[in-house]
Amino acid sequence: MLAPIRAALQAGHTNVFELLVRLQGADAPAGLAEKTPEARALALVIDSSGSMQGRPLDQAKRCAELVVSRLRPEDQVAVVQFDQAARLLWPAVPVGDGQAVKHAIQTIESGGCTALHGGWLQGALALQACSITGLRRVILLSDGEANEGETNPGVISQQCADWQGRGITTSTYGLGNGFNEELMVAMARSGGGGQYFGRTAEDLIGPFERELALINQLCLTDVRMSLKAAPGVTFEVLNDLAVVDGVYTLSDLAHGAEAWALLRLTVSATALSGVQQGKPLLQVTVSGRGMDGESVLLELAKLDMPEVSSGEWHQLPANELVQRRVIEVAAAQALENMRAAAQRGDVKAVQELLRAARKEFAGSDWVRAILDAMERLASDPEGIRFMSKELLYSSRSLKSKLRARHEGFQVNQAMEAAAPSFLRRDDMQGTTKG
Repeated sequence: MLAPIRAALQAGHTNVFELLVRLQGADAPAGLAEKTPEARALALVIDSSGSMQGRPLDQAKRCAELVVSRLRPEDQVAVVQFDQAARLLWPAVPVGDGQAVKHAIQTIESGGCTALHGGWLQGALALQACSITGLRRVILLSDGEANEGETNPGVISQQCADWQGRGITTSTYGLGNGFNEELMVAMARSGGGGQYFGRTAEDLIGPFERELALINQLCLTDVRMSLKAAPGVTFEVLNDLAVVDGVYTLSDLAHGAEAWALLRLTVSATALSGVQQGKPLLQVTVSGRGMDGESVLLELAKLDMPEVSSGEWHQLPANELVQRRVIEVAAAQALENMRAAAQRGDVKAVQELLRAARKEFAGSDWVRAILDAMERLASDPEGIRFMSKELLYSSRSLKSKLRARHEGFQVNQAMEAAAPSFLRRDDMQGTTKG
């Protein structure tokens, strides 16, 4: 579905406008929970370096056991621990009753450096041997910087993209203040999974629950979008989607949800002659992989817009949903500007940027709630150090989060609480709500 911010073009002018590409999953079929979809395979990759000693590692193991308890007997799970080296504790085999896997998780002990890349790679290799056709995903949990083996963020994130091309995706979970959020976000963005974090290990339980809920509702993975513009038409993708060779990666799609891309199109005055001849301004092709592993090619979407006089064009109403996405993507950029100031320790600049953002984005309930949370952190000497992580993850949420197919225009607390956890528009990403 293609939704331009206005329904027509202004005759005789170069038109610059936003376009929302909307990919929607049907409502979950009745009895989905009772049906037996294709088996899934997960690799739980757990940081056991020295900084995880004690409660963090205990809670990380608890999170891993939670994942195992939510899998079906036919699902497969591998367990990898890493410190200065990576070790495969349990191969990717059917879970069964889960007791043997949980015992393997409990054997993990802390000590050593952080061979993050080696641990992640061991998890991907463990899933490579799986014969299943359903979802295969590495779930990486770490509290520290990659400081052993391969440490280059560009190399690691590119490898995540390469493995996604082989059908193995990556989700990342950062813990505390010491992990490299830019690396963890880049890995998930390139690897086609989700990015999550928590101030404490207890805070990660909620994100694990959300990802499991999402996995159980997925209807299309490895979602790719190709765009072909008519002569005289150019476009820019505004919400920072991963792109390789002109092909963009959208979020995995769940039942009742919407994956999306926000574009800005420039249509030259000369291109309007093509409009008069009935030629589409833009063609959008979307492909993916169904939960049975089979390739899916969706019907080609074409953008056709009429041409109207300037007077008529100025009377056209703006599409409220498109406007809202434009505001949210602009707010994401404002958060990134605040993050740069927070990383410099410039509290005054953060406060000034917060005040400006409050004024600019006052009409968005969700953005306003995020800014409230950031202001609380900015007023706390301890919070300012944690703030840069919240700002990055909130920015990514504004730009890439799955939306409810029938999303409301305001953030209603009762409606948000009733929504699936992976669709809720949270004000903070790294702290469990009460």
